[in-house]
Amino acid sequence: MEDGTVFLVNISIGEPPVPQLMAMDTGSSLIWVHCTHCERCKIVFDPKKSSTYRKLSPDSPQCVNLAYNHQERDFQCLYEIRYQDLSTSRGLLALDKFTFLTSTGGTVEVPDVMFGCALNTHGSVRDLNGILGLEAPNKYYFAARVGNKFSYCIGNISDTQYMYNQLILGDEAILQGDSTPMQTKENHYVLTLEGISVGEKQLTINQDDFHYNVAIDSGTTQTLLVKSAYEPLVTEVKNLLNGMLQPIRLRNAGDQLCYLGNMERDLKGFPIVTLHLADGADINLDVEAMFQRTIDGSAFCMAVVESSENLLGIRAQQYYNVGFDLDAMRVSFQRIDCELLED
Repeated sequence: MEDGTVFLVNISIGEPPVPQLMAMDTGSSLIWVHCTHCERCKIVFDPKKSSTYRKLSPDSPQCVNLAYNHQERDFQCLYEIRYQDLSTSRGLLALDKFTFLTSTGGTVEVPDVMFGCALNTHGSVRDLNGILGLEAPNKYYFAARVGNKFSYCIGNISDTQYMYNQLILGDEAILQGDSTPMQTKENHYVLTLEGISVGEKQLTINQDDFHYNVAIDSGTTQTLLVKSAYEPLVTEVKNLLNGMLQPIRLRNAGDQLCYLGNMERDLKGFPIVTLHLADGADINLDVEAMFQRTIDGSAFCMAVVESSENLLGIRAQQYYNVGFDLDAMRVSFQRIDCELLED
């Protein structure tokens, strides 16, 4: 199957500023980068070369209010974060200046941003410079420091040449389209799913499983649904495709529903799957959002999978501008080609 997709954000840390490419993640709150003394890490940030870097003490308010596991060692605040795929990052909590490019080509500096200086990482995150966590459980976190608003627009995640993906922080964030209320829960922004339809057909789901219980996560590729929604959805997909296409089991696709064939050719006319959110906001899942092709293109699998949790991954957010307003606690969805948002 296709590899997981992450979107990289270019941010500079320290004085003088050192560019870092970090994976954007709305499913976590902590920013971290690999630092010197990190075990077997390729690209690292050297805090000794930054005049604005300083470690946080265990009794600092940032450490005391950290949303993740933390402990004291040698009068330093140590953090540990574990992600959904069980990869981990461990290190020191610190402050430094962050510098961003603006849409007009200028720069904005934010002093004393809390971030993790990773000394040990395991799993998929080892391949990244770091992660830009955008959830904000309290005022010390990055999203709160830049104005409690941000938006991002994602094009086709299979097109590595697409030039118009964007992340906007602060008051210039684009908050357009239909919006739905959100809450924060276990370091995730969570929404309420009220229904699912396939074309004109409304599926029967247990709404109690989805009341402020669907995380929106830009750091995960697939969409996850608990059994009460996944089963009626996969049953309807089978009703539409079985008899027309040959089901196939792929060794590296787990229990995903897969078919032999060409996705573009064989799924022409497949109906739009709509996720109906609270207050009338809808997310339309087209073929590119509902399915993913194998690397050789000879087969494809459903990109919505059964899980013990509900999660809206980045594949479902293709061709949407997604805007977060942390003051109003609402998130908006505007279906659009990101190129149209360019000045």
